[in-house]
Amino acid sequence: MKKLLFLIIISLLLPGCAILTELTSFSKCEFSLHSMTDPVIGGVKAEGKASISDFTFFEVQNVAAQILKGTLPFSIDVNVEAMNPGPSTAAVNSLEWIAIIDEVQVAAGKVDERVEVAPSGGRAVIPVPVNIDLFDLLKGDTPKTMINFIMSLYGMGDNTSELTMKIKPGVLIGGKNVVYPDYFTITKEFTAGIN
Repeated sequence: MKKLLFLIIISLLLPGCAILTELTSFSKCEFSLHSMTDPVIGGVKAEGKASISDFTFFEVQNVAAQILKGTLPFSIDVNVEAMNPGPSTAAVNSLEWIAIIDEVQVAAGKVDERVEVAPSGGRAVIPVPVNIDLFDLLKGDTPKTMINFIMSLYGMGDNTSELTMKIKPGVLIGGKNVVYPDYFTITKEFTAGIN
């Protein structure tokens, strides 16, 4: 009901406007988690590293120094893919997001970037930069969740993790960002590293 009301209000404000067509088309897109790339832990690039022995002595020292300071920044790009099955171009100007690992919300933010998805099966990948302070999460109520996530991310052990991204698109109307009323939810389970 909220979705319908939202589209009716926008259509009354902007009859025949291309923005309405683009947003309506975007709301019909199919979303998936395409990949996760560029992991950085404690300032050290971690892509292609599957165990502690893959890190150099200096990289391990750098991570240890961060931990001694009481912080352990971790960042990764979660690439969300939108597939547009409709006959019109789909587009948005912003994307609000929430990242959830094994049912624990770990980060939230917003991507302010225009994204267009071509019609008739066109695809676009939207990089969502997720930044987490692992030290805060490890000393909270969720240390097992975060350790399991990191091990799953790098393909260590036989644990599985589930990453859920909730996304909410927005469009610029008269210089103001109007946000879609509901989140789209995308979930991916992984056991053997970044893919």
